[in-house]
Amino acid sequence: MTDKASESDNNKSPESHWWKPESDKLSEEEALGFLQANKERLEKTLASINEHHLIYRTTNRIFSLFSFLASIIDRVKNYITLLLLKIPAPKSLKQGIATLMGIFDFKATVEFFRTKLYSLKKAPHNVKAVQLIDDVIASASSHGLDIKKHFPDIAKKFSARKNQFLQHSFFKEFSKSSLERLLAIPFSFNRSISPVLADTAMWHRFYAFLEKKNIKDIILVGEADQKVSLKNDSQHAIATSQVVRTLYEASVLKATGHRIFIIGHHEGYLGPYFVRSVLRQLGFDNLAANCNTVVGPRMFSNIVLKSGASNVGNLFLTLPSQKTTQVREKELATALMKSARRTQFLIKMPDAGLKLIEKMNYSEFMNNIVHDHEGQFTGVAPQLDTAEQEELDQYMDAARESKALDELDAADYYLFKSLMHEPFLIFPEGSRSYNEENGDITMKYVNPRFMQAYLRPGDVILPINIVGGSDITNGWRLSPATLGVSVAKPYSVTAEMIEHYETEGLNVMRTIAALPNIKNVHFDEDVQSRKRRL
Repeated sequence: MTDKASESDNNKSPESHWWKPESDKLSEEEALGFLQANKERLEKTLASINEHHLIYRTTNRIFSLFSFLASIIDRVKNYITLLLLKIPAPKSLKQGIATLMGIFDFKATVEFFRTKLYSLKKAPHNVKAVQLIDDVIASASSHGLDIKKHFPDIAKKFSARKNQFLQHSFFKEFSKSSLERLLAIPFSFNRSISPVLADTAMWHRFYAFLEKKNIKDIILVGEADQKVSLKNDSQHAIATSQVVRTLYEASVLKATGHRIFIIGHHEGYLGPYFVRSVLRQLGFDNLAANCNTVVGPRMFSNIVLKSGASNVGNLFLTLPSQKTTQVREKELATALMKSARRTQFLIKMPDAGLKLIEKMNYSEFMNNIVHDHEGQFTGVAPQLDTAEQEELDQYMDAARESKALDELDAADYYLFKSLMHEPFLIFPEGSRSYNEENGDITMKYVNPRFMQAYLRPGDVILPINIVGGSDITNGWRLSPATLGVSVAKPYSVTAEMIEHYETEGLNVMRTIAALPNIKNVHFDEDVQSRKRRL
């Protein structure tokens, strides 16, 4: 048999052995009985996933043991840190202690080294066995059977082994070089949100240091091309500038309960970081200190990319359009799509859902709202008015049908609860804008679906144009340069705009390009229609 034929046979679905011929004919009770009668077969299939790789299994178990011990050490370290921070001392000293203790994350260090097992080696797993158990779980679920409930040991072991298999696939897909594979960090397939770096974190302080060294000045550019220097002009001139007045307007809208979507173009490697940094330097921590942003899986693939992205905001995982950036391995694409779908349903949660999340713990939300066990949604609905009930019921019906929130992690739930009213920074290009030879900036292709995917009627868009980031970052080399900032008036999103997202999403980017700044920014219709490739 040729290598191609062998590979094709290896990728063929294994359902035809003992499960598929029976599964379609069974009721929930019969399916449970059938699986219990064939539990030994199921366990053998599970064992065959990596049974011929003793060194691999042993190494993983050793790392698991060290990871457990490291987590205990971390808890002790955190307790000691809390005690030290309670001692009366200057704020700068306390911040130094917090930063120093934050550097030593023992569990993260163990997991960093364990990840090399995934990023530097090919997956030794039996793909057919993984697919078979996946098929069993999916088919059983379609019959209303919960494998986790009836076969908890099998479900737990399979989850761990499939996660190992997916880790290999993830780094094969998103690590572009040997250096990136060496810097790889664990990726969690059951999480969709990652917190922003604290101001006391080492990586945040490192970025702040580089920023102070390389930003010569920040120029605030008004509608009539008035320019105000953050370095050279008076505090009065800065406070009365059109940029600051507009940001204050957005800040008031946030304070009155509106969600703000700060939308910009992606100039330079650190363009998104500069947006957050500039907003904070101008005194708008309420817009940027705990803001959110949406990023693709590659930003989670190594410690440098993840630390840089986490300096932009709380990270919500998404998956770029498979039409433009296709994930090659089906199992990986499916797992990432599940996480991205969870992200979208959380971000688009109606205000009625956010009201209930504020009052509910994780178990209450999952039982009453997500799964609606025994019609319990009806019991909590009186907390909402009729229109809110109908809107949330319709929304959660769609979530249940797609199973988008079925595996929502408790940590994600509580993190989302703490930041669900915070602004979002969105950069729809998905990659860096193009630098023309004359210094102008041209936006790359924009997928306008961001408006349909994340925004709701009543949300507020704040278009922002920041340039100069690409002058500071040229690969790994940094050069001092000046940033320019301009903003357009914030405006509310309507249901009609979301319905016509293909036009309205691009109109946002046209508005950004039309803003005056110290560099010209262009929205090229030929780039958008794919007549011109950048």
